[in-house]
Amino acid sequence: MKKLVAIVLTLVLCVAMFAGCGGSGTSSSSASTPESTPPSEASGEASGDSAPAEGGTIRIGLVTAVTGTNSLVGQYAVNGFNLAAQQINAEGGILGKQVELVLGDEVDNLDTSVKATQQLLADDGITAIIGSMYSAYCIAALPSVEEAKMPYFSSGSSSGVSREKNPYTWQVRPLDTAQGAVMADYVVNTLGLTNPAVMHSTQSALASQAEQTIAALRNLGLELPNSSVFAFPEDESNYAPYLAQIIDGGFDGLIVMANQQPAAVICQQAEIAGIDPETFPCLGSTSFCSGVCISNAGSAANGWYSVADWVPGGSTDASAAFEKAYNDAYGTASDLPAVIVYDALMLIREACETAGTTEDKEAINAALQQVKDYPGAVSVFSYFEDHSFATALGITRNVNEKAEMVHAVTYR
Repeated sequence: MKKLVAIVLTLVLCVAMFAGCGGSGTSSSSASTPESTPPSEASGEASGDSAPAEGGTIRIGLVTAVTGTNSLVGQYAVNGFNLAAQQINAEGGILGKQVELVLGDEVDNLDTSVKATQQLLADDGITAIIGSMYSAYCIAALPSVEEAKMPYFSSGSSSGVSREKNPYTWQVRPLDTAQGAVMADYVVNTLGLTNPAVMHSTQSALASQAEQTIAALRNLGLELPNSSVFAFPEDESNYAPYLAQIIDGGFDGLIVMANQQPAAVICQQAEIAGIDPETFPCLGSTSFCSGVCISNAGSAANGWYSVADWVPGGSTDASAAFEKAYNDAYGTASDLPAVIVYDALMLIREACETAGTTEDKEAINAALQQVKDYPGAVSVFSYFEDHSFATALGITRNVNEKAEMVHAVTYR
């Protein structure tokens, strides 16, 4: 199945590149997904008799990694979009219009992500955009989002997105401020750590999350000196020197903020270094309970705690329904990119139906302020001034190469 999806996504990219070499004179990386592909894999379009005769389509952009080192993240994101689109289209679409995916390939770098976003923003036929999982990529695109006045969902969790106060930008994930507070509380009041080390990527969103966590620890009476904090570049591949310092430093636990691929490597190298999460508690950012991390790290991920936007199955009827639908469609468990994109598309539908339009972007954007107690898969969603809808978080632990919820928190 994964190979099939990879092939489909590669074809999408090729079609997009070919189209970009045509009349527009640009190298567009966006294209509608192939109608021949099963809806649960890569097609958000209607097919066959399911499309209303005169309903037309509503085109929604998605910026994710179709190719490059983060393509597995992109695969989950596309799956989540198309699962939501399939359900919406089967129910008659959004105000009678079938959802159509327009895909922008961010590959694995900020510049390409911004260009992909700008290409989608320039398409007047697109109603809304679901942006990158990487907050730094989203932040860089926000000036273009505000200029285009198009509803835009950042799939990242950085409070740096909300601090921009962009009126057209929204988040379904809990912000790092909430994640930091939940992590700190669990470290102090459940794990009982008094001298943890903190490792974090210097990528802006992860550095921000580390700052938020350290501040939350301080509020709980645990002041960490600078010597307890170890920052590494995002492109780091050898974490052994950091881990050696932590082992020799007399610490009683480890807190790590990293993206999904680096998280897997950190788990593996921590195991090689002799760190046993059973005796030396290790707690990571949301990446450490992700399917990408666990599938790549294998048993080395076992025992790691993680603050969790999402764990497959969740803790509500809505989250359980999403997970069952995802398993039925793909034959495997979901992951964070899938559920974030799924929920974002569902909120776009909610806003369109509240506004009574699929075309008036200002009205749709304004309607997002009316979201109240919407049963999302990630959590119950409501409008807040920070433009982040989520209200709950959890702490998970990896057991037998599977993330299990151990502590749930409704934080607002």
